[in-house]
Amino acid sequence: MTSHPTPEDPPTIDGVLRLGVQEILAAGDFQTAFQAFLAALPLRCPEFFAEIPPGAERPLALVLFREIWNHTPRPDLGWQRQTLPKPERNGPCPCGSGAKYKQCCGMPQSPVPFPSEGLSVLGYVLKTVPVTRYASLPFAQLDPEELAHVANQWQDEGRIEAATLLLEGLLAPGRRLGRHQEWAFDTLCNLYLDAGRDDDRLALVERLMQVSDKRLKAAALQRRATLHADCGESDAAWAVYGEAMRLDPDNPALAHLELVMLANEDRYDEAQTRAAVWAKRLARSGRADAALIDLIEAVAADADVLRDIMAVEGAEQATEASPADVAMLQALIEQLPSPASHYRLAPQGDSTGPLEPLAALAAIEREWDELDWGDPLECDPWQDTRWLHWLCEHPLAWQSFEVMGAVADAFDEVLLMEYPDEQADAMEEALLTHAVAVLREVLAANRAEGLRFEWGWLANRAALRLLMQRIDLAGGSAEALPLLEWLVLTLNPHDNGGHRERLVHAYCEVGRAADALAVCDRYPDDALPGVLYGRVLALYLLGRRGDAVAALAQAVKRLPKVLKTLVAARPKMPKMTPGLITHGGDDQAWEYRIDFRPTWIHCDALGWLEEVSGRKA
Repeated sequence: MTSHPTPEDPPTIDGVLRLGVQEILAAGDFQTAFQAFLAALPLRCPEFFAEIPPGAERPLALVLFREIWNHTPRPDLGWQRQTLPKPERNGPCPCGSGAKYKQCCGMPQSPVPFPSEGLSVLGYVLKTVPVTRYASLPFAQLDPEELAHVANQWQDEGRIEAATLLLEGLLAPGRRLGRHQEWAFDTLCNLYLDAGRDDDRLALVERLMQVSDKRLKAAALQRRATLHADCGESDAAWAVYGEAMRLDPDNPALAHLELVMLANEDRYDEAQTRAAVWAKRLARSGRADAALIDLIEAVAADADVLRDIMAVEGAEQATEASPADVAMLQALIEQLPSPASHYRLAPQGDSTGPLEPLAALAAIEREWDELDWGDPLECDPWQDTRWLHWLCEHPLAWQSFEVMGAVADAFDEVLLMEYPDEQADAMEEALLTHAVAVLREVLAANRAEGLRFEWGWLANRAALRLLMQRIDLAGGSAEALPLLEWLVLTLNPHDNGGHRERLVHAYCEVGRAADALAVCDRYPDDALPGVLYGRVLALYLLGRRGDAVAALAQAVKRLPKVLKTLVAARPKMPKMTPGLITHGGDDQAWEYRIDFRPTWIHCDALGWLEEVSGRKA
C-alpha cells in the first residue's frame, strides 16, 4: 500500500512535496524542473531550507527532488511515471552541472525526511485536475488503495465534494471491482453518511453486495447488516451478518460487528463467550493486528470492557450545533470579562492546598449544577442550549473553572458540525487562554505563585485540566514550552497527565538537551515511552553516545515495540480504542510515533537511531 505524508511529518514536508510536483508538471524534463525547484525552495519552504546544513543545499535538494520525480504520475503522459535511476558515481550529475556525480551532488546525505518506499504524491497531482474530470480518470492505471488514501486526506481537509467525486468515479457501475477497492468503498460510505445521503449509501452497498469478489462482497454485507441493526431490524441484520461470515469468516471487522450487535441487544454474556472464540480465530488467521486481538481478549475476560466501549461510542454520537448557537457562543467568548480571582487558597509549606470558591462564585456554581434541565453539558450540549442563555445572564460564571471546563468540553461537539475549523479553534483558544489567566490571578491574589497546585486535591482538577487542554491546543508552538514547564516543574510535579513526555521532547527541539535529561532524572523509574526514549534522545544530543546506546538498550528492554514503530517507514496503524492505551502495546507505540517522531527528525537523530539499533526505515 502506498502512503502519503502522515500527520507526524513536519508541516514543511507537505510544502516541499507540493512544490516539487508543481515544478515537474510545469517543466517536463528533469533538469529544468530541478533547477526551478532548487531556486524556489528557500522562498517557498524557508523553514525546511533553514534546517539544511550549509553546503548541503543542492545535494539534499537533488535527493528529495529525485524521489518526488520518480513518484509523480504525469497526466500529460497518460498518468505514467518517469523513473530516473540512481546516478552512477562516475556518471554526469543529474542536476545539470556537467560534473561527475561523485564530485557534485554525490556527497554523503542526511536522511531523507520522508520514506521513499511507498511515497505518494498523487493527491498533489489530482488537485491540478478539475473535479469534473475525475469520472474519466484512467482508474485501471491508478492504485485504488492510494486513491482511497487521497480521499481520506481530502475528507480531513474538508474537501468533501472532491473526495466523493473521486471515489464515485473509482467505484462507478460497470467497473471491475475487487478486494483492493474495499478501503475506497468504506470511505465513500462514510462520506455519504456524513453528508446525509442515505439513499446513495444504501444503493452503493446493495450494488457491491452483487460483486463476485468475496472480500469486497463481505464488506458490503457487513455494511448492510449495520444498516439493518441501526433501523432496529435485528433478524435481518443477523441474516446478512451470517452471509458475510460464510464469505469471509476471518474478517476482523466482523468480530467487531458481532460484538457490537450483541451488545446492542444487551447480550453481554454471549458477547464475552464469542469474544473468546474470535480471539483464537484472529490470532490463527494473522489478519488482525495485536491491538484488536488484545481488545477482544479483554472482552473475553471481562464483559464490562465492552460495556465501557459502548458507553464511549454512545457519548460520541452528538447532535450538531446550529449556526445560531455557535454564533451566540462566539459572541460570549469575544466578550469575556477580565480575569479575576474569586477563589481562596490556604498555602501550607510548598503546596497551595485546594481551591475554595468565594461565596458569590460558589452560588453561581451551585446554580449551574442545579439547573432544572440537569447538567447542560453532561451528555450532548447542543440538544438543549439554554445553558448559553444562562451564561449571558451570569458573567461571573466565566471566572469558574468548573463552568469553563464544561464549556471547553463542548468544543469537541462544535467541531462535529460544518463549521470552519480555524474559527472554532480561535474560540477554544480564547476560552482556554482566559482560563489560564484566571489561574494565574488566583495564585497571585493568594500569594501562592511558585507553589505546588496539585492534582491530588479534587478541587484543583478542573483548573489543571483547562491548563492541559491549553497546552494540547498549542501543539508544537513556542507558547507550549513555558506552559509545560509551569505545569510539570512547578504546579503538579507528580504529573498525573503524563505531560513530562512532551516537556522532554520540547526541550530537545529547542536545543536544551541538558534540561530534557534533568526532567528524565526526576522520574528515574518511569515507564512512559516519552521518558525512556526521550532520555536516549537527550543523551544523543549531548554527545554522550555511549550512554545513549545504553539508555536505548534499557528502553527497548522495557518497550520494544516503540523502537520498531518509530523507525518503520510505513507502519500500519493499529486498532485504537478511545480512552484506552495498552502499556507495551502497538497502540502505545503508535502514539509515541505520532507525537514525537517529528522531534527525532528535527533533531537529526532518526538516522543514528536506525544505525545503532540495526533497523532501517
